[in-house]
Parts: sequence; C-alpha cells; structure tokens
Amino acid sequence: MKRIGIMLDWSIMVKGRDGQNSYERIPYYVEIGKELGLEPVFFHPRHVLKGDKRVQGYFWNGSRLIPRLVSVPRVIHNRVLTGDARARAVISRLSKKRKVFNGLVVRDKRKVHQMLWKNKHIRQYLPYTVPYSGEVLERFLDHYRTVYIKPAIGSVGIGVARIEQHGNEFLFISSKVKKRVTRKQLLYMVKRWVGQRRFLVQQGIPLARYEGKTFDIRVSVQKDREHQWTISGMVAKVANQKNKLSNLSRGGKAVPLTKAMEQTFAEEEQQEVIERIGRAAIAIATEYARHFPSLADLGMDMGIDQQGNPYLIEVNVRDQRYSFFKAGEKEMFKQTYRRPMEYALSLLQGSSVQPKADSKQFA
Repeated sequence: MKRIGIMLDWSIMVKGRDGQNSYERIPYYVEIGKELGLEPVFFHPRHVLKGDKRVQGYFWNGSRLIPRLVSVPRVIHNRVLTGDARARAVISRLSKKRKVFNGLVVRDKRKVHQMLWKNKHIRQYLPYTVPYSGEVLERFLDHYRTVYIKPAIGSVGIGVARIEQHGNEFLFISSKVKKRVTRKQLLYMVKRWVGQRRFLVQQGIPLARYEGKTFDIRVSVQKDREHQWTISGMVAKVANQKNKLSNLSRGGKAVPLTKAMEQTFAEEEQQEVIERIGRAAIAIATEYARHFPSLADLGMDMGIDQQGNPYLIEVNVRDQRYSFFKAGEKEMFKQTYRRPMEYALSLLQGSSVQPKADSKQFA
C-alpha cells in the first residue's frame, strides 16, 4: 500500500497520540485511504529527522496514533498552520524534495487582496480593502454604513471589529466589546484597538439574512483527481447576534446553505445563486493558485447580498472543515477529506500536472 504524508498541527498530533478527538477526523483519512490503496502517515514538521529522509511518523491503530520510524512519503498534504520558524523551514525544504501540496503561501490579507485585485474579472467579488490609518477609516465612515477592522494576518475572528453607523452615533462590535460611541470616540477607540499592529479597513457588504441574522458561506474548493478545482461543499455560518461574528468559535451557528437561503431567495433562485457562488470561488482559487501552484485545498468565506451577488470575505489555506459537520452536512464533510486524498493518489501515480514549490515571498 502506498503511503501519503499528512502533516498536522502539533496540538492535533498530541490529541491523536492520546486518543482524543479534534476537528481533524484522523479515521476519515485512514478509511478513505484504504479505499484508494493509500496508507496515511501523520506527522508534524518537527518529527522529520535531520537530512529530511526519515520521519517519526504516526499511524492510526483504531483508537490512537502510534509512532513508527519510516521514510518521508513522496507526497504530503500540509495541514500545518504555524509561525514557528523551525517548522516552516522543514516545510520549505520538503517542498523542494517531495510533492507537498498546500505548502507555505502568503497569508497576509492585504497582499492576497492586492494579488487578486490585479485580475479584473475577480474584482467584482472583492469588497474594497486597504491598510488601516485614521484618515482611511474616516473616509470609509463617510462612504459605508458598515465597516470592518481586521488584522492583516489572523483567523477565527480574533481581533475583528464591526462598525455600524446609527444616525450620528456608531456601534463598535467585537467578540468582547459592544459599545455605542460618537465619531470622535470611535476614532480614538479604534486607534487603541489597533495599536502597533497591521490592520485592514474593509467595506461591509449588506449580507443576506437568516432568522434576522446575517450569514456568510464556507465554500470548500479543492482540486480533484484530474487536478481541476471543484466545489466539495458549501455551508452557511450564521452570525452571533451579540458580536455579529459568524465564526463557530465566536458563537456563530452552522446550518445547511439551502435552509439559510430560503428566507431571502425563492426555491427556483437558490440553485442559480449557488452556481454563482461556485463560479466565483473557482475563479478566485484559480487566480490564487496561479501565484502559488502547490495550492489544492482551500476554504473560502464568502458572502452574498440580497440580490445573490457573491463576495469574498477571506481565503483560508487550512480549512478546519468542521462547519460542515456542525451543519449536519456529513456527506460534504467527508468529501472535504476524500478529494485531497484522491488528489494525493494522482500525484503518486505520476500525473503530468504536479504542484511546484511556491516561489513568492512568504508571509
């Protein structure tokens, strides 16, 4: 049986070793691997031995991960998201010696936005986004009723703030703060919020609503065994009314997309809107991967307005996927594991199209 490497975050490896559950469904990799004739080897970059030829790999025994020293697999799916320099150095080296897909890429939201903006066909999907400054924020407040302040690099809604205009006052909302202030107070408050960190100011899109709450859409965009970008699933994430964040870790709720859409769109409109979202997601993935050829597994957060027009909120290069599980979309959830395994098999079989080491400046 051929081996496929699955690089996981350190905390996931520890939980797997101790037989504890995590958002990574390790048994899915094993089950799907058996169907495809693949044996997954789980490891963290720090498990790779000097010389990058051997690795302290871990194998699933039905209840937990057990160690075994083996050769580094020829094909590796990178699921690690880390700022650790040593781990990133290992990933970078392996990308030159093995076929590593979803390698190190630029994650700075500003750089990604600039990269995508250059494609005139994709601009229609991009909310206006620029680096934060007090002057920029004032201009945004003059033009948009809703504005977002978000870290240039971040995830799961940490550090994101939403600003809503209500007459002559503004409502500042984050995961921990909800306060109505004057414009002058708001500008001072945001300046303190940002501090010395790099933040962005983003146009707020008037999102469609479900049960009176806005929702966005997690779209799993993955390469299939023919190396074509395809949609593995879509699920709605409904915002928490208190903090207006849809991230599940911040109180958001996952529901099937068709259920979320039924209060805004007629049944005959829903499929058309879904297809529109899919076309936008594939176009964005194609452009992103043009700069970073190793990409093969993305989770996009997209929004739709009340006319069904899609907008990109952000691209996640390590989609945790559990929003599909939380919404009860078990087939979609499993599909998000199957597609990368099928893609890995095609790489092992020597398909003419192979991921290359990404050459752009890493963030």
